[in-house]
Amino acid sequence: MASTYSDRLKLELMEAGANAGIWGNNTNDNLQVIDAAVGGYLTKNVSGSTNVTLSQANRDPDVETTNEAANKVIEFTGTLTGNIYVYVPAVEKEYIFHNNTSGSYTLTVAPTGHTANGVAVSQGAHTIMYNKNGNEMVDLFANSLGTLSADTINATTYTGDGSSLTGIQPFASGTKMLFQQTSAPTGWTKDTTHNNKALRVVTGAASSGGSNTFSGAFNTNQTVSGTSGGSSVTITGSVGDTTLTLSQIPSHRHLEGGHVEFGTGDSVSAGTRNTGNDGGARRYYTEYQGGGGSHTHTVGTLAGSSHTHTFSDNFNLDVQYVDLIIASKD
Repeated sequence: MASTYSDRLKLELMEAGANAGIWGNNTNDNLQVIDAAVGGYLTKNVSGSTNVTLSQANRDPDVETTNEAANKVIEFTGTLTGNIYVYVPAVEKEYIFHNNTSGSYTLTVAPTGHTANGVAVSQGAHTIMYNKNGNEMVDLFANSLGTLSADTINATTYTGDGSSLTGIQPFASGTKMLFQQTSAPTGWTKDTTHNNKALRVVTGAASSGGSNTFSGAFNTNQTVSGTSGGSSVTITGSVGDTTLTLSQIPSHRHLEGGHVEFGTGDSVSAGTRNTGNDGGARRYYTEYQGGGGSHTHTVGTLAGSSHTHTFSDNFNLDVQYVDLIIASKD
């Protein structure tokens, strides 16, 4: 009976009593395959846009070329020009993959004959996968469809600046953020819905509104003008008390007697009382008089018709600003 080979690593299962003289060599070849499966490292160039199948052969000491799929760690290199699949044998096995390719295309690892059950490996990422039942790739850091599962990883500590981390999405798709740059960063799409607007913080639902643009409301010179409302004016009151002095009263006197009694002359005498007409005509006047008392004058009511006041002034509202963009997570 001839030798047979194991399904997974293709180790030679030698028939009892066979391979006389070469049994040791064949056993060493088997150990080489096991060594590759436990700690082998393969660099595989997958440049281009053509799907690649990792080779698998029965026991052979040249594992790297004849049994590529037997290696534990496989690094994919080269520049992709299209989306590709890398096929591994449709048998149970565990792998560590490193997608070290360039080019903006996807690389998906799948069991041969089971393309739909493949899992994509993000560019630059390292991941651990195993072939479940020989027909489905399972990523230990993701579910079987290749989508990150929240309960798959429970990392508690990371040391470093994070520059080497890939495939991590800290924001859900559709999340919007502000960026002080003209173009959206990688993985984000610029939102051009809003332009030349101010920001408003609210406690309720997020919305937008207003009719004036930011630069329209805040420019170098803004003129403010208008007319006040009409109103009637009524003034009432009285002047203050005033005491008139003698010098303020018009000069005046009072005539005493008449020409019949005192004659027809116009001489004025303020001396001895006249005792008759024998001395010619005489007239007498009283002393100058003035009351000098205080008095008031009532102003009364002054009413004006309704009137308005116009006003106009310029303001410099050339406020400093920083331009931002809104971007949405892809």
